[in-house]
Amino acid sequence: MHKRKLHNKISSGLLVLIAALSLAACGSTGDALEILDTESAQTEQTGQETATATPATSQTTPETTTEPKPKNLTYQTGLYQEKTLADQVSVDAVRELPEGEYGVLSYSYDETVSVWGNGAEDCLVIHDGDREYKVDVLWQNMYSAPPAVEAADYDGDGDKEYYISTIQGTGTGVYVEGLYYVDVQKGTPKVSEYTQVVEDFDRRILAAELDEEFHTLHVDFLDKNGEIDAQESIDLDLTRLLQKMEGYTYKSTGMGAQVRFEFRGGQPFANVWVGINMNEMADLVYETSFLITAPVSMGKDGKFSLGDFSVRTSYSRYLEEENSNKEEPDMTEVYTGYYDLTHNGYKEKVVTKVYLEEENGDLTEALRKAGNWGTVEVYEYLGDGRYGIIPLWSQEFAIAHAGNTQIFLTQKDGYDYLVVTSLWTGQGICYYDYNVLSPVDYSFDRYHNELKGAEHYDPQFFTGLENWLKEDSLLLVATDINMPQGQEAILTTDEEVHYAREYLTVKKEQQQRIEEIE
Repeated sequence: MHKRKLHNKISSGLLVLIAALSLAACGSTGDALEILDTESAQTEQTGQETATATPATSQTTPETTTEPKPKNLTYQTGLYQEKTLADQVSVDAVRELPEGEYGVLSYSYDETVSVWGNGAEDCLVIHDGDREYKVDVLWQNMYSAPPAVEAADYDGDGDKEYYISTIQGTGTGVYVEGLYYVDVQKGTPKVSEYTQVVEDFDRRILAAELDEEFHTLHVDFLDKNGEIDAQESIDLDLTRLLQKMEGYTYKSTGMGAQVRFEFRGGQPFANVWVGINMNEMADLVYETSFLITAPVSMGKDGKFSLGDFSVRTSYSRYLEEENSNKEEPDMTEVYTGYYDLTHNGYKEKVVTKVYLEEENGDLTEALRKAGNWGTVEVYEYLGDGRYGIIPLWSQEFAIAHAGNTQIFLTQKDGYDYLVVTSLWTGQGICYYDYNVLSPVDYSFDRYHNELKGAEHYDPQFFTGLENWLKEDSLLLVATDINMPQGQEAILTTDEEVHYAREYLTVKKEQQQRIEEIE
């Protein structure tokens, strides 16, 4: 996942100028970073639109820049370099700068903080308004990937702290990033490196013995309080892996070769891939594996810690070759929109599709019929106007109880979010569930409750949801067999837009009325 945020303006006077700083050396602090540009006011939009518009209007299709590349910035690598700016040079160009001259490597998501560097000094310079801090963070790597930076008052002391992530190691089957926390105390930056991330993940993974009959590995996980998190337990099917690797036997799970950090909503998250150790094999096998994601925070004791896990299993297409020729259902796309749901500065493509056994112009009426259903899918932006083939996230829906779901697109504090809810009644129980999530499988906020007997209305559910949804939050789809006739399915299409209030207002009043009657 590419996470380096690029500034969305190009200073025309800087197209061939690498910023020269008043710093005489990386160890100097306190002097303002000066960009020597007399035409910096002349700017133009470039590349993909940044995701700052409200979701209801954030429908601009990403474009590729046609700006000619500066002659001295000829080497571009990675998606985050696609929109190279005059005042953000490529990593390779920065490496050519001598001591005392600096180039901008990357920006924070809100573009208020940047990190600078050169090829002569093993450090970075954080530039935040009129403040600058030299930090001893190694950032140069073989992939020419710039460091990522985010800033906020993470410890609540009234001052900003900074998180910086960099690539630390790469190779065959290896990709490891590092995370640094910078706390400025009395003008002096203190740098802490998260060196125990693998150990922190490992101590919370409880892998049971492999079931030799069914070739299934049951894995439990501890939550941040040390209790078993039943919602995240998985059963990993090793059948096809063992068939493909005949002659080898399962030994254990393992990790450490795939460690990445990313920022979502300004919060750092750690991602580790957990592979399989096979007897008589030196390297981990990832054809069958699982990905664990957890938020990272710095405690008052000066130690890093991980929040609750989100776990996703993964089976390589290499193991699914026998299924590759299966015919996919013929789906009709009814809506396409673009939103930065991964908070990396690039908009993913959101697509709503429906499967109809019989053509029907009225989607609500069509979805009432058995066998008709739909799906919402999110596809990663790959650059040059291209998107991934396999969705980052998908959710099926139908009017029947089993398919009851509502999917919203909303925005909070400048970031786009997916919100998925499920409200239905069955066998005397009212189910209330909402999940504010990222399409790369992490929940920012989750609520679940079950009411039994005469209780039907849960005010806490609606209060929590209202913290995320506004009146103009987009309603992608709402399927609910308990809604009044004609409103069992509400879909936003390319021709017709619906909003969160259309469903939630009716549903809230409905649940309150039912409880009053009973």
